Amino acid sequence: MKSVLITSGLIQISFAVMQGWVISAMYSGMKRFGPLKNAKRVLQCHIDNILMSLLQFAIAAVHPAIPTMAGWLLVIGSWVNAQLFLVHATSAEGYVKSRAVSVVTLLSFSTLTIAYPWLLIAWLRS
Repeated sequence: MKSVLITSGLIQISFAVMQGWVISAMYSGMKRFGPLKNAKRVLQCHIDNILMSLLQFAIAAVHPAIPTMAGWLLVIGSWVNAQLFLVHATSAEGYVKSRAVSVVTLLSFSTLTIAYPWLLIAWLRS
């Protein structure tokens, strides 16, 4: 599981680096970049991708016995949580009101709400 978390973290931080170009273009005067219309939401996605990748690295580096399912919940939640900001970036107002987005948000938050306590319990038992 450690290699999955490290690989996911490396991909996610690489994605964040590429988003830096989009942010730079949008803050340099571009009103939109493809479907993206809200630069602040793109910036939030960029920062969240960096933070989520670092959390995956940290768990992989320090946890002696990562439960496989908790690790996968961490990977899924880390990616989905961050990319929800991109969905909202497609709206000039910075918010997409949709039942589907609300459901995905709830499921994504739930994955991390389950994963982190599970990882904590596994840590304390190791």
